[in-house]
Amino acid sequence: MEGLEKAFLFKIGIYTYHHGNIQNCTYIWKIDSNVLDSEMINKHYSIREDLKKQLQVFHTRAMQKEFLDLTELYFGKIEKARAKHLIKHLLHDSSTPDSLSEKDIDNRITLMVELGDPEMITDLCHLNQGRPEKFDIFWDYAKTYLEGTAENLILAVDDRRHDLLQHLAHAISVRDFRDQVKKICPAETEIPSIQWIRLQFHPQNPTYKSSIRHTGKLNAKFMVQARQLRINHMDTHYASAIFRYLKEMAVLFRDNSWLVFMDDKHRCKVGEPGYPVAAVERGKQVLVSCHTKFQVADHDFTKCGIIPSVIMLCDIPDNIDQSFYRGKVSIGLKDPIFEPSDPFRHMTELYHILQKSDENNPFLFLYTDGGPDHRVTYLRVQLSLIAIFISMDLDYLVAARTPPGHSWKNPVERIMSILNLGLQCIGLMRKEMISEFEELMNKCNSMADIRKLAEEKSQLKLELSNSLAPTVDLMENIFERLNLKDEPFSTYKAASENEIEELWNSLLTVDENLSINDRTKNDIKNKVSYFFYLIYY
Repeated sequence: MEGLEKAFLFKIGIYTYHHGNIQNCTYIWKIDSNVLDSEMINKHYSIREDLKKQLQVFHTRAMQKEFLDLTELYFGKIEKARAKHLIKHLLHDSSTPDSLSEKDIDNRITLMVELGDPEMITDLCHLNQGRPEKFDIFWDYAKTYLEGTAENLILAVDDRRHDLLQHLAHAISVRDFRDQVKKICPAETEIPSIQWIRLQFHPQNPTYKSSIRHTGKLNAKFMVQARQLRINHMDTHYASAIFRYLKEMAVLFRDNSWLVFMDDKHRCKVGEPGYPVAAVERGKQVLVSCHTKFQVADHDFTKCGIIPSVIMLCDIPDNIDQSFYRGKVSIGLKDPIFEPSDPFRHMTELYHILQKSDENNPFLFLYTDGGPDHRVTYLRVQLSLIAIFISMDLDYLVAARTPPGHSWKNPVERIMSILNLGLQCIGLMRKEMISEFEELMNKCNSMADIRKLAEEKSQLKLELSNSLAPTVDLMENIFERLNLKDEPFSTYKAASENEIEELWNSLLTVDENLSINDRTKNDIKNKVSYFFYLIYY
């Protein structure tokens, strides 16, 4: 029995903290008997210091009164509630309030400190039962201002406002909102602070913890201007039906068809040597190393640019109700000065991409926007479609386009948001040319000036192309790191003049009198073979 008692005997450490007449705390811990005395002393000290950080601190009324007297002596008379909050904050006082009213006041002081607004009201007398609300008059006029019922508060910016759509904000900021309402309020109306007005709005996100502070008394909220307003067009339903028919036919002949979505992204600006500019307008946080600055020039006036052209070969689903937003995406980067968007350039690039494909389908379905380089009512576009029809020996070709102002219906538009993720990471500038051509470029103010100068100095076109080559390589590397549904993007080179001419020559089988410069129906009005071929197919 004595051996058993010895087995449960061990040394302990003990620490007692006295809170005066409130409460005492005692902490006990086991000591390893094999530890040296010096190590044990150091460990005890470390434990006591950690315990002190976790202990609650309480102060007597006498201590609080002494602090208040010293505060008034040094800083003058201040509100008692604010001074008590200062005690709790600086001295970590955990004492409970003496009454529920004092607790309410402490909560209001805490709210004032959290919002950083010293003008936030701290007395709650006006909230007592039976007393009128202090800011009732202001809230009534604020609601009137928001509803726009008064004659001088009509906020419609144009005649297109309907339903809940609005083109003009009620105010620039909370301060401006308060000033606008103050102008229409009667004299001597009590005006609340900016933060108190803010808390009367609806919260931006009800799931945030801060939303419990909002009362929702005013029917207003903060929001970012949405750019999703779409114009109406009389052919919208008709064009949407055509797109559905196009997809249904692609599904029906999915084993023998290509379904292609095409579009050009907006022009990415390229700065002059040594002055990179942002590739896209809107910023997004990206990953950079510490102690570095990620910045570009603060201007956006550039002479050069690069236009990404996107071609998406859709993986046609088994059913029309499934997603068509899946497939292989190819991106070509073009210089808009000497490689402008043209129907024949687009079809030449598409021709080469389809030729590299393992498939040899007789049906081709195209869906594009209504830009001048894709609008199927234009002669130049019709000629390019006939050229690829002949060159690929197709049996059936359908080309449809989005309704005017509804390019968002084209699935390839969603690819642009993925490209923006990559373009956030870079600033674009071209490489410096030899001094002779840099001096010539400095004299040009537009793309037209550069093209005109290149007619006189033919070497300028090659020099500018070489100057943009590193920028193109950089963008290609960025785009090839992106993917759609785990399918990596690929890039292709812009079609050369010789490749475009080669595709054009296929039209000579229709009528040898056709010219590559034919762009309107007047240019070919005497070439009967073309019209016969167009009607026949």
